[in-house]
Amino acid sequence: MYNKAMLSLDQAQAAITAMIADYNKDSSRSKVDMAVVDDAGNLLAYARMDQCLRPTFAIRKAYTAARRGIDTLAFGEQLSSQNRSLESFGDSQLIAIPGGVTVRHEGVVVGAIGVGGLPSGLDDEAIAKAGVKALNL
Repeated sequence: MYNKAMLSLDQAQAAITAMIADYNKDSSRSKVDMAVVDDAGNLLAYARMDQCLRPTFAIRKAYTAARRGIDTLAFGEQLSSQNRSLESFGDSQLIAIPGGVTVRHEGVVVGAIGVGGLPSGLDDEAIAKAGVKALNL
């Protein structure tokens, strides 16, 4: 029998709540969507603000961070340094822009959080990190 740490639905919803609160510190910005996935990239929780223009980017960012085991910012840098493209992975859901953050428990990836919609992926990433913090891992 395996004993595997996993994110719960309650944790995923708490992360979404924390990200909404973080976004609301400056709600004049572009609208965002937020996703929490498990370690395999399966969706656990999702929220999309009214008038969010790219409502799948958060899911793709979270999926990428979980499947690759690194934040999407680092994944993009890794692709660039290795002179590789996303197409070389054969997975159309992967995305290499900031805003996807891995969630680790005792050094093991247990999921990821993605945020999409702001002009700077680094701003998306900051909101995602507020969600990670709310998990209290």
